[in-house]
Amino acid sequence: PMKPAEYIAAGELAEEDWHHFALNIPYYTHFTSPIRRYPDVIVHRLLQATIDDNVDEFPQNQGEIHSAAGHCNDKRMAAKKAQERSDRVFLSLYLKKNPITSTLGVCLSVGEKTFTVFVPKLGASIKVFLQEHEDCFETNAYTDDGGKRHIVISPKTDAVPGMQQSDDDTGPSWKSLNIGVFTKLEVACTCKARPPIDVRVKVVGPWKE
Repeated sequence: PMKPAEYIAAGELAEEDWHHFALNIPYYTHFTSPIRRYPDVIVHRLLQATIDDNVDEFPQNQGEIHSAAGHCNDKRMAAKKAQERSDRVFLSLYLKKNPITSTLGVCLSVGEKTFTVFVPKLGASIKVFLQEHEDCFETNAYTDDGGKRHIVISPKTDAVPGMQQSDDDTGPSWKSLNIGVFTKLEVACTCKARPPIDVRVKVVGPWKE
């Protein structure tokens, strides 16, 4: 992902660091009504000081403005993380009462003991732990000749989490599943039983179109 934009005092950095990537222009600033963000207030004050031709009398020097900008960057990122965490907690508690037994999941990345799945129905990316599947799957992680990681899972028993069983079922219709980047999976979603509160995703099997 692209590096998020940051507030700066331009004079504290080299000119090449002023560049706005998305707009592809050498320098850029923005502000809205000065009732929302402190950086907007600073920009308004600096513009007014420039118009009034009294920048030299501005109550903050360049270094102090840059320090304030850095503090604003930290607080903005903290607020974003708090909002994302709050959203995840709410989603987890919702799934605790309303678990999803079967939905599409798409693998985004593969590690040695985990892989990350994007669940379109939830609009969330969730890490899946192989350790949580030891009761129902045999697992094997390997790296192919191209350096890409894969995880192969095979059912141990007829009971796979999230799979609806009937009296006529003889077990899963699949023998093994090779999980790599962009592999489509059938997954079940609920809330973790232990803290911290989070969404738990378990693999049901390969996705059937």
